[in-house]
Amino acid sequence: MGVFVLCLWTSVALGDPLPLTEDLAETMVFRYDEENPDSPAFEYAYVFPRADESDPTAYLINEYYDYQARDTADFTFPILADYYQGTGMAASIHITYEVTCNNDEYFSVLLKHEETFDGRTTLIWEGHVFSRLHGVPGSTYTLPELLGFLSADENDSWLEERQTAKADTLIRDTVWRRIQDNPEGIPYYEDLDQEAFSAFFIPEEDFYLDESGNPVFFLQPGNAAPESAGLLTFPLSVEDILDDM
Repeated sequence: MGVFVLCLWTSVALGDPLPLTEDLAETMVFRYDEENPDSPAFEYAYVFPRADESDPTAYLINEYYDYQARDTADFTFPILADYYQGTGMAASIHITYEVTCNNDEYFSVLLKHEETFDGRTTLIWEGHVFSRLHGVPGSTYTLPELLGFLSADENDSWLEERQTAKADTLIRDTVWRRIQDNPEGIPYYEDLDQEAFSAFFIPEEDFYLDESGNPVFFLQPGNAAPESAGLLTFPLSVEDILDDM
């Protein structure tokens, strides 16, 4: 009876989108010459989502970004600060996010990394997906898990690699066909071939979920077409992906 009541309560609690609270944000500045307030500096700022801890699934997301914040302070920021100090030029990296899916099953965000250095700004995008039903604390939900190829608690590394490769191959073939058809008229590089495409497109990493919970795969600006073409996206439904298998 107790188990039934717990499961029923959890189901009801998941009926709504994940409630969010104040962002997890910090700005860190390293001035190359501490005694000179006008000397060049490296600035690193991030803004991550924060789930309201009143929700029973909040810890799935919060533990992941808590780790990202600690890792940034302990490793990422010091290493990058040392690198940019060696150049003698001011630089900055700002990370912001957009919630792309928030329902009773999934929470997904698209992060924008904006790096400014030597008069040039570069954008790098990163997708994060979390399962509110089957997620593991501190981990994102992988593509093979989303497609049902693996369970979230799978510990067989050989099976994980095999199923990830299977999913990657399937998605690469599908997206490559769309590039060849090119109904949007995107100015892809004339010398773009499938070998080069497969080298920079990593489906297991380069995706987020849309508001319906379907994956949207993306190519970084400048990889397949000029940066002016922006972030190239390829929305696919889970059903269509599985039908192509």
